[in-house]
Amino acid sequence: AFARKPVGSHYYKLDSWAHGENLKLSRNPNSVLGQAKIEQLISRIIPDNSAQFLELMADNIDYMGLDPIKYSRIIPARPELQQKLALYKELGNSYTYMGFNLKHKPFDDKRVRLAINYAIDKQEIIDGVYLGLGINIASPYKPGTRWSNPALQPYPYDPAKARALLKEAGFADNDGDGILERDGKPFAFEIVTNQNKEREKSAVLIQRRLKEVGIDVKIRAIEWASFISRFIKTGDFDVVVLGWGLGLDPDQYNIWHSSQQAPGQFNFIGYNNPTIDKLLEQGRVELNPDKRMKIYHEFARVLLEDSPIVYLSAGYGLTAIHKRVKGIDDPAPPAGIGHNSHEWYIPQPLRRNEINQ
Repeated sequence: AFARKPVGSHYYKLDSWAHGENLKLSRNPNSVLGQAKIEQLISRIIPDNSAQFLELMADNIDYMGLDPIKYSRIIPARPELQQKLALYKELGNSYTYMGFNLKHKPFDDKRVRLAINYAIDKQEIIDGVYLGLGINIASPYKPGTRWSNPALQPYPYDPAKARALLKEAGFADNDGDGILERDGKPFAFEIVTNQNKEREKSAVLIQRRLKEVGIDVKIRAIEWASFISRFIKTGDFDVVVLGWGLGLDPDQYNIWHSSQQAPGQFNFIGYNNPTIDKLLEQGRVELNPDKRMKIYHEFARVLLEDSPIVYLSAGYGLTAIHKRVKGIDDPAPPAGIGHNSHEWYIPQPLRRNEINQ
């Protein structure tokens, strides 16, 4: 199949794919873009992050994505690592969010969604979970790109406004136990997330802030495959904490269009908005870049106003690369640190047989 044996005209071609072990790429002599400077790349598959880091420290790999603790605390505290590793920070191509199941009450009520948005201190999550290595966002697009609407502002932390909206939606603490009720039922729900430490920690901070406005939250963290099969595909959840990766094209039809709600499709929160549907359909067929940009700016504005999700943070891509690799742009442009990887090179005295990542 093409997915296993791709053919292309880019800088590198696939030489071999050892499932669960590595991918080997070599310089493509038929590249229409010119020749890459590094002859061979090997991507090793090491599922355990701690094992990856041990390989990095042992000089067995040259390139590794880092979590905030390794980037800001562990490597800077080790002179021998500082001597051989260069650290890079760029705004990543993903964001973390809290998504409501819009088919479940009371999340079908926009006032409730807005109240929760105001009740969560996003900067607390960025500082406490990501050690400040992230930004507060108001759009599903990478800040600084043409698709990101600069006029949009994130919802501020405003618990008083959250309480007022919940009161307007009919919630009150009638029995004095600190938890709001409506129609005799306490406002309680469960956040489900996969076993990702940053998402679990984010959920704990969300739980604490929502309790302050009278909402009782439980947290369940579950292994990824079970998470998808038991909750996402079935729609059997109240709220999720997850992340979306961003592509180069702004089309987000598969995530937000109301037609994309069948099991296995990406609109698993059950979002239905005719205005959003129309904008996504227009964006797919518009060829003029400036008109297309305006469509997606409006799409992001309507989405923010409707608040089907709470944007928690856009994290930084944190990378360690061995200093023997030269030609890396720092700071990286919006296209990312790898945008000119074909120009990376290793001086002859520093070369091994290949570059590993």
